[in-house]
Amino acid sequence: MNKKLLIAAVGAALVAGPMLAAQADTTVYGHFHMSLDTYMNGGDAAAVAPTGLGNAGPIAAAKDTTNSLVNSNSSRFGIKGFEDVGGGLKAIYQVESGAFNADDGSGGFSGTLRNTFMGLAGSSWGSIKFGRNDTPVKDMSRKIDMFNEEIGDMRIGIGYARFDNRISNMMRYDSPSFSGFQAALLYGTSESNADSVSALTGTTTSGNVVWSQGPFYVGLGYEVHKGHSDAVKDESDTRFVGMWNITPEFYLAAIYDSVSNVGGVDSNDGSTYGVGGGFKMGNNLLKAQYLSVAATDKATPDNGATGYAIGLDHTLSKTTKVYVDYAKVSNDPAQNANISSGYAGHGATNVPAVGAGTSPSGYSLGMVINF
Repeated sequence: MNKKLLIAAVGAALVAGPMLAAQADTTVYGHFHMSLDTYMNGGDAAAVAPTGLGNAGPIAAAKDTTNSLVNSNSSRFGIKGFEDVGGGLKAIYQVESGAFNADDGSGGFSGTLRNTFMGLAGSSWGSIKFGRNDTPVKDMSRKIDMFNEEIGDMRIGIGYARFDNRISNMMRYDSPSFSGFQAALLYGTSESNADSVSALTGTTTSGNVVWSQGPFYVGLGYEVHKGHSDAVKDESDTRFVGMWNITPEFYLAAIYDSVSNVGGVDSNDGSTYGVGGGFKMGNNLLKAQYLSVAATDKATPDNGATGYAIGLDHTLSKTTKVYVDYAKVSNDPAQNANISSGYAGHGATNVPAVGAGTSPSGYSLGMVINF
């Protein structure tokens, strides 16, 4: 009997072996990011007309409000992997859940998926993906943002809330690195007939060329959104970023972003620049960032803004950190940018409404775990 059981067990292992091998290159991963945030909305303000930072309608009046919230900030999980298909090629795949809200339990796979794709990759020619993915232009600014998905994230102003998107129905090519140079190109089709240049309803073409060598990282990107007719103008974004690790402990970063025909409005142009830096002291990182958003040309009255953030990260391990941040935004008379937004990855549920021309600010105590 024991011999029969042994033979059966060996047989089962032989049958299961190829199946297990096929799954051996699959990885489960995740990112938890929670914070306790205190928002001060900057005081009383009356309603004004729409602005150029992505507001869809009139800005409502706002009362002087302070509120503390526990936020889940683009927390996510997924699976990814590859299979060697011969000839130097690998089949690649990834399924990443939409941001789930660990603070209230909503979201998860019931929401919209994040970067989710399938494709092919080869060491000599790069990779091609089909599905849903971040744009090459977005990739560059995420590389240098000192406060990615925290309060003070530069997406409160960079691209006038029209770019830095994740594109559905896309095809993306990433080249291999040649002496530090690498290029990426994405084209996203539209499933809507709406006459809009939004990256979510029109067609999107986005590309970049980056150079990374030693302590330097430099990137140039361009993205254009096209509508379905000549009734709206194509809007575009030209972006330049750079980072310099001056020493292992000290680094600087900068970004310049120029947008044309914001919202499909002819000659409604604007530009944004930002600078930041960090200084490492053992397991601690002291960081700061400043952002200046110029008013778009067709705005009446001005709709620009400036903002800054300072913070301290403390690394507990290779996968875990805690941080404390302070951020503040100063708005022009027709602007109501906040210190964080869902567009920038930081939780925005029940954040106090910000009125035009006010100066919101806030504190954040957070923790990030990657696995």
